[in-house]
Amino acid sequence: MNQFYKILFVLFLLSPIASLSQTNIKIYFDNQQDSVLYFCRYRGAKTAVVDTLIINKGVFQVKQTTKLPEGIYLLQNKYGFPLTEVLIGKDQKFSMIINDLDTINPIRVKGCKESDNYARMMTELQKGDVDLNQFKVKKKDALINLVIKSLKKRDFEHYWDGFPLDDKRVLTYPLIDNKLETYFDNLYADAEKINETIDTLIANTGDCVEVRDYLIWYFYRKYYSPKYMNLDDVYIHLVDEYFLKLEMDNVSESIVNLMADRARYLEHLKIGAKLPNIGNLHSIESEYIAVIFYDKTCQKCAKEGRILEETKKRHPEMVFFPVEVHSTDASNLFSIYDIQSTPMIYVLDKNKKIIAKRIKAEQVEQFLNMD
Repeated sequence: MNQFYKILFVLFLLSPIASLSQTNIKIYFDNQQDSVLYFCRYRGAKTAVVDTLIINKGVFQVKQTTKLPEGIYLLQNKYGFPLTEVLIGKDQKFSMIINDLDTINPIRVKGCKESDNYARMMTELQKGDVDLNQFKVKKKDALINLVIKSLKKRDFEHYWDGFPLDDKRVLTYPLIDNKLETYFDNLYADAEKINETIDTLIANTGDCVEVRDYLIWYFYRKYYSPKYMNLDDVYIHLVDEYFLKLEMDNVSESIVNLMADRARYLEHLKIGAKLPNIGNLHSIESEYIAVIFYDKTCQKCAKEGRILEETKKRHPEMVFFPVEVHSTDASNLFSIYDIQSTPMIYVLDKNKKIIAKRIKAEQVEQFLNMD
């Protein structure tokens, strides 16, 4: 080794990076039978293992030369059972003492007020309502303050007021998924109103691309096959206004093209639209037509078909129109009629316009003879 590299090597050894850990968290777990714990990070409601902790002289330790991203982390046992959460902010050198988790105050944190406040706050919340402000710390941008801001209860009209969607740290604990699920499951099932709300929330992410993309994908999954059949416009809106206009990580041009193709097909399958013709469908004269796309190997399809046959007996004004998905000559059948699984049922009026879809056979009767 020449003199120049010797000097570099000595400087490296003396540097803070080489000699000091940026993260050093010691976890003392009383009465812990397992020798291995999993240290997991949240992303919304999902978790991913960050590190495997091996017990050493009675201590589990998270130690590394670089800092962990700020967030709420989860300790799991070797069976994947969640044990407790840990807040990790900017100060990542502290120790946790975890007693019996069934006791009133099972966790103490030494060396980090923010992490200790989070542990105490979560314990108090289990007892009932509590003044969250007592757990704030002086540093305004501290993660504990962000969590407290997120936890504040608001009425439905002001549900999202003050929620920090422009801070990517809201993705590091499951609260955002809980809030989204609660709010949109209770929002009136009107596509226009839902689209307006989606646009407002995404606008509130500001320059925070991480939260913006998280919300877009959340809504995409939720409204890909919505609970209510009149919400196809939500999917179309998401594709046209976001996937086709924004650059997003891990979204290739081919994926976007598939999304756009489906959006165009859905425009012809909305409630009130005329169902695209198949076979002699459009030549049938009847007050109502129940179209079922089925697979002859599908037992559920057979059961739904029998129910529709019984419905037809009670309602002679309805024609039963079965389509076997693997015997038709129609190209792109699954795409044209958005068949995600079989059976798939459409109810049409006399003009072949869709009045119901994605319903069970036993629900068809309620859409017949509606005023």
